Amino acid sequence: MGLNTEELFKDRAGSKRDRDVLARELLAAVGQGSEAVKKLLFGGAKPELYSDHGSYRQGMHDHCDGLKNSRVTEKRICKCLYYRNGKYYDPDACRRCGYAHEGRFQIVGRYQITDYEVPAYYYGTGIGEIDLVVSDGETKYAVEVKPPEGNPETLLRMIAEIMTYTIGYPEGQYHRAIAFFEGTAQAQEFAGDAEKAGGVIKEILEKADIAVFCFKKAGGRTYELCKL
Repeated sequence: MGLNTEELFKDRAGSKRDRDVLARELLAAVGQGSEAVKKLLFGGAKPELYSDHGSYRQGMHDHCDGLKNSRVTEKRICKCLYYRNGKYYDPDACRRCGYAHEGRFQIVGRYQITDYEVPAYYYGTGIGEIDLVVSDGETKYAVEVKPPEGNPETLLRMIAEIMTYTIGYPEGQYHRAIAFFEGTAQAQEFAGDAEKAGGVIKEILEKADIAVFCFKKAGGRTYELCKL
């Protein structure tokens, strides 16, 4: 059976109107185990393996070829975060591009960004990619990221996305995580849910073992990636 975007839970999870109902549906699946989660995430369809279709390999992101337009998208930000802060940082390339120059999205702190746009384990229409891989030298975190401004997506969608992109990977290869910027709608939602007694989002994060990071301002355009 094929896979189509209408079946993916992550796309339904963007609905603010049905957020509480969908959150409890996901929480129930987490309590039932990985097969129940997989069935919910893919709507009962059987996704194919990325390894049967794609050619990504670890370490292939070793050169930034610039940006094609001026739109500030999630992919653009993650690409700049990776190249601006990784071992392949090229100040001349950043200067020519202009977007990541002058310290924009410079990251400080104990966590390093080690890869970006890593394919999901499964393949199919609507299945995206792991935005960033972040490491503290011991643990690799597969992280779903939202831009620092102009993105209203819910935490539930972020959670559903990172679960969709990582399910299938061997246990221990990646620790799932979400990350948002200080002052965003996602940061406000997280703070609001944390204040509630028994906030359902917090419960999902805890039971599904999903870490939470925040890009906190550390002066100018520099951020510290902090684990909450």
